[in-house]
Amino acid sequence: MASWLPETLFEIVGQGQAPSKDYYQLLVTRSELIFRWWKISLRSEFRSAKPGETKETHEDFLENSHLQVQIALIFGGKILDYVSNLCGGKFDFLERLSDKLLLSIISYLDLEDVGRLSQTSHRFAKVTHWPELVSLEHLEWTAVHVGQAVGEDCPLSL
Repeated sequence: MASWLPETLFEIVGQGQAPSKDYYQLLVTRSELIFRWWKISLRSEFRSAKPGETKETHEDFLENSHLQVQIALIFGGKILDYVSNLCGGKFDFLERLSDKLLLSIISYLDLEDVGRLSQTSHRFAKVTHWPELVSLEHLEWTAVHVGQAVGEDCPLSL
């Protein structure tokens, strides 16, 4: 695994489906997956319930179908797919780059390609939003062209 990756690769918290009020945390580190839960209930038999935690290596998680089903039920199938890919060593390195480095790379793209890139993920949509894209450091296009491409009035003067 690449050493420049952060220790925590992915973290998500959520609440169980109604009527449950239980809270869950899923944490994927470089070496293991940690699944935590907190039982929230007004019933007296659950008042003394303590938080729980399961730790699995990436390899063990990929073989543990019971834990995978729990994660899919709580966080959804897309999260399960993403976590399975992380545990399988498939990282999305492009998503982990800093905004400044991404803007530097994006500055080499054609405007049409930038528009397509913005549709691939929420992160790229945020980074390629034209006010961030039209900075003095990364000004590859005129502000008018960028404004026309996104259909917005351009507040910058040329």
